[in-house]
Amino acid sequence: MEILKHEFEKTILWYIIDDGKKVSMMLIPSGMENEVKKPWEEPNGSFDARARYIHQWMIGDLVHLSLAHHPKTSGTMKFSKSSRDLKFNEQKVEKNDNCVQIITELISEEGYSVIHTVSKYKGYDAFMVNCEFINNSNRTFTIDMITSVTLDNLSPFQQDDAPWKYCLHRFKGGWSMEGKHIQDDIEELALEKSYSACFMESEKFGSLGGYPVERYFPTAVFEDKEYNVFWTIQLAHNSSWQMELTRQQDSLSLSAGLADCDFGLWYKDIEPNGHFKTPTAFIGVTNTNFEEACQNVTALGNIACDEYGEKGLPVCYNEFCTTWGAPTQEKIISYANTLKNKNVKYIVIDAGWSKDCYNGQGGNGGWEINTGIFPDMKGMCDEIRKMGMIPGIWFEMEVTTKGSYYYSDKYDDLHLKRNGYVINIGGWRSFWDFRKPEVIDILSQKVIGLLKDNGFGYIKVDYNANLGNGCDGAESLGEGLRQHEEAVAGFFKKIKREIPDIIIENCASGGHRLEMQMMGLSALASFSDAHEANEIPYIAANLHNLILPRQSLIWAVIHEDDTPKRIKYSMAATFLGRICLSGDVDKLSEDRWEIIDNALDFYGKCENIIKHGTTNMYGNRGNNTRYAIGTQAVLRRTGNEALLVVHAFAKPADTFEIELDYNLKITDEFYNENVTVNENKIKIEKMEEYSALAVKFSID
Repeated sequence: MEILKHEFEKTILWYIIDDGKKVSMMLIPSGMENEVKKPWEEPNGSFDARARYIHQWMIGDLVHLSLAHHPKTSGTMKFSKSSRDLKFNEQKVEKNDNCVQIITELISEEGYSVIHTVSKYKGYDAFMVNCEFINNSNRTFTIDMITSVTLDNLSPFQQDDAPWKYCLHRFKGGWSMEGKHIQDDIEELALEKSYSACFMESEKFGSLGGYPVERYFPTAVFEDKEYNVFWTIQLAHNSSWQMELTRQQDSLSLSAGLADCDFGLWYKDIEPNGHFKTPTAFIGVTNTNFEEACQNVTALGNIACDEYGEKGLPVCYNEFCTTWGAPTQEKIISYANTLKNKNVKYIVIDAGWSKDCYNGQGGNGGWEINTGIFPDMKGMCDEIRKMGMIPGIWFEMEVTTKGSYYYSDKYDDLHLKRNGYVINIGGWRSFWDFRKPEVIDILSQKVIGLLKDNGFGYIKVDYNANLGNGCDGAESLGEGLRQHEEAVAGFFKKIKREIPDIIIENCASGGHRLEMQMMGLSALASFSDAHEANEIPYIAANLHNLILPRQSLIWAVIHEDDTPKRIKYSMAATFLGRICLSGDVDKLSEDRWEIIDNALDFYGKCENIIKHGTTNMYGNRGNNTRYAIGTQAVLRRTGNEALLVVHAFAKPADTFEIELDYNLKITDEFYNENVTVNENKIKIEKMEEYSALAVKFSID
């Protein structure tokens, strides 16, 4: 057994290579190398049907691959002959000032190979991983499944099959319920080891279609509860994906990648001399706590954010929850005049501005300005810019809807089809095929041209239906979908390339595209469609483990009849991410505006913490998002400062304390009457139902 070792600040990577040149990868927290049990040093036991435990260990794989012409494994496409035939060839390390890459080549005698690349960027405690399949033969290979990343031999710190010691953490999607954390012991998933372990049992989960965050976020954490070690995988992919936790004899295998032939109707032909690169996965390991395990990996999103170029965390105003799909030029100018001295940067027109549009979303696709309600769109944008703000506008550019002249038989060949039929959702929404040059030409004129011609500096890209598990136009429905969504991502890049200063907001009925690929193509994202609900802070806190707060655009809808307590509750929720104001801003009384002004001032003082901090959550909130009970306290820290945001739901805790390993001092407050500090202890007491506050600290 050979081990190639690579040491980084907080993580050690082991590549284990057996005598048959099979290879797998282990991630080990620094300082725990001596805790690895090395099960390869003990021979596998003989079968005994009455034995409680028999030592059974296999090396696992660096990449799981299934080719159509090879035999499959019962119950899963992992651990197939296609994977077994891949043997270690070589490994090299490439370095520059910002990144270290470990590149491992696996080859088969049949003429295919896989390049497995791990990238470690300076300043981050997690890694990027992808695989590239290469066909070096003179025949075509059909891939039924290939992983972006796999972590086999979980947990390397256990000597046996570790009953009652493992759990899997996942995060649910769901409209206006984004990010709910669920955890299951391995026994609850029926993944404990059977008496002979002769079948590969798996828990496979993911999302299908154009909503990569529908029932699950593409993030999972495997925990060894005895050793307090957490392994995290987050997949960056904007269409169908899967993760799979598989019982691998004594240990388990957690993998992530494209939804395979069974789950996502995906297979792909690779011609001679062809190649295919998988989506990127982000991975990490830590022996600290669950929240750090998530946020170490999510932090890699800062690389794309910093490259995007948005300065600071500017405040947005979106009129949707003011006009509810009936904007006019007169109204927009009125809102802009109210907000021009309020430290608001973006003024966004939402649905309902285009010709033929009805009910906000019907009649869309032509994207011609309705001059009856916006007689001088460019003049309006110029006026907003003179006020010191940037005008923005909403599109649902990937679809056409009933009432638009593009929603007709004449344009069927430019729309996505499945089994020969145009894909239609609800009887009134179909989808452009972004693989067609004619579609790109139309949208370049209708979307990019309109942005340029009128001086818009912000675009909210919405996407309000999931097209389903695939589309025609490739060798499989799943591959058709992948190609289409890849082209959609390409159009996002085209917008940014042609309008370098543009700010793109990623929206899909709220949060259905909160995954790292689309987040990397956008400055920020609609955190949810929970526009005015009491659960807004509940959802916003969930997302700290899944996306960067600096990108999480949180609604604060203010109405003229809102009580001061309600306004404080709404504004405090936005401290958990980015502020998106909406509502009756031009009708508010001075005392209501005083609260909002105080919130904007306090937010500006906390910008560095929101942008660069890490989060821990405290309190006793219940597990029902809609009917939240208890108290939620979110503490975000960076360097020598911290921000505490507290929301009381129904039946809040009478009092509770947070004890830390550092001392704090209050330096600023947002309507705090309930928090006191004594060195390293924060005490929160006697909060009213549906009230909120925030406190900024310095740290000794």
